[in-house]
Amino acid sequence: MSLKVEKTNALKAWRKADTKGRALLEDLYGKDVFEKQDVKDRIKTLEDCFEETGRPITPEFNDVPDDLREYFKSVYNAVIITEALNERQTLDLYNREKPRHYPYFETNGSPAGFAFYDSDCDHDYASAGSGSRLSFISGDLAAYAGKIFKDQFRDLLTK
Repeated sequence: MSLKVEKTNALKAWRKADTKGRALLEDLYGKDVFEKQDVKDRIKTLEDCFEETGRPITPEFNDVPDDLREYFKSVYNAVIITEALNERQTLDLYNREKPRHYPYFETNGSPAGFAFYDSDCDHDYASAGSGSRLSFISGDLAAYAGKIFKDQFRDLLTK
């Protein structure tokens, strides 16, 4: 009897596995199958981010006062987007050797005028918008997030 596993299922299992699980899958199917994945090919929606991280879909924050719930939901979503695109890599706020990248937005004063502008990078300067939880491991990922998830970042800045 043979067991067949679709490639998409093997890739999902590898992303969710711990180090030992990843090593087992790499031994079974070859390391190159898993190394050639581009996160931008997998992550296109907020739902993809939840699936990638294994995190629950945005909670309701029922214990938070009503006027703050939307803000906390938008923070949660932005953190999940960042975590998914960084593929579990966390950035150390105190490591001056590892730059932190983040999307940069501009507005013309109206909600319709909110747009991704560019990505930026900080080595050892932290502002409210460039902490380690909302920073990306590369400028390319920060730019991708700023373009694809513009609405979620607008919510983060306006809720």
